[in-house]
Amino acid sequence: MARIGQWWRGLLAWVRGRWGVLATWWVGVWRRFGWWVGGPLAVVGALAVLLFVLFPMTWWVAGPTVYEGLAVPELGPSPSVEERAARATAAKENAAAVNAVRQTLLQGFGGTAALTALVFTARSYLLNQRGQYTQRYKDAIEQLSSEQMAARIGGIYALEHVMRESERDHETVVEVLAAFVRENAPRNTVTPQSVVSSPWGQRMHPPTGVEEPAAPVEAKKGPPTDVQTALTVIGRRPKRPEKNRVDLSNTNLQQANLRRANLQNANLREANLQNAYLTEADLQEADLREANLQNARVGGVNLQNGNLYKTNLKNAKLGIANLQNANLREANLQNAYIRRAVLQHAYLDEAKLDYADLRGATGVDLTGVASQEGVVLDSDNGKPFGDGSG
Repeated sequence: MARIGQWWRGLLAWVRGRWGVLATWWVGVWRRFGWWVGGPLAVVGALAVLLFVLFPMTWWVAGPTVYEGLAVPELGPSPSVEERAARATAAKENAAAVNAVRQTLLQGFGGTAALTALVFTARSYLLNQRGQYTQRYKDAIEQLSSEQMAARIGGIYALEHVMRESERDHETVVEVLAAFVRENAPRNTVTPQSVVSSPWGQRMHPPTGVEEPAAPVEAKKGPPTDVQTALTVIGRRPKRPEKNRVDLSNTNLQQANLRRANLQNANLREANLQNAYLTEADLQEADLREANLQNARVGGVNLQNGNLYKTNLKNAKLGIANLQNANLREANLQNAYIRRAVLQHAYLDEAKLDYADLRGATGVDLTGVASQEGVVLDSDNGKPFGDGSG
């Protein structure tokens, strides 16, 4: 029996020294041959581990004293009754100890197996979910390239669902939607005549030999429905950390509805936002350099730390806006409605404030402005500062 115990201990030492090699070999077989070969090997391996737990590992944990007590005594003089009784009692105790150790190891093995199965199940679920997100994203991108307006709108909403459910795909979806807006609403929109003269337009409108006068261009009534939908989805996206700015620069967003939109830190440089609705939008730290916000509704907007260098805000409605620390150098604020706005530490150097209404605004400092003819201030004594008092 002692020799058997030594043999088992030697086998245990061998397995412990090579289990990493065996595991690596099995993973390689699984990757190469798949379930048909890896599955049976996994079953054989599980049975081998079970036998290992039942026998050598049990004796190893129980210790040599226990299993040596189970050994058959060598031949010799017949033991006395007391010795036989003592040996029988010791054998029962040793057997009970071995069974207790074996049961404990089996429970531990079963718990480990259950935990391993749970981990693999969770991993399979996550991989399956990842695959579903990828497929949904792919289908949505295909819809965006459709010639049907309804299909494009459906693709935009499908991307919104992916963005809300998958934090990992958040920025990718935002960048795709922003690119869609830039592509379909560029600031320098081509005229109908230039469209007809383009290669695509010539295929759609082949020459007839008779040159017809150009049709009058109708006044723009806001961005197309799909572009407005993309803007709405961008504006209400979940608030998560973003590495990159939302890039809507050089876009034509006239009369766009961006009420309460989340455009914090967005890039709107040189964007055309004429007559746009930006009431209570969050444009904190946004880049609006040389953008056109003439006649825009910007009441209650948060433009704290925003960059509005050379921005056209003529006739803009900026009531109750937060312009704290905003850069308004060389901005055009002629005839702008800026009542009750916050202008602490705003930079107004070389700005045009002719006939602007600044009543109720706080922190107004008109030192260094380019022009302020007819500006309406909060105080009646003509001082170029507003303290917010009525």
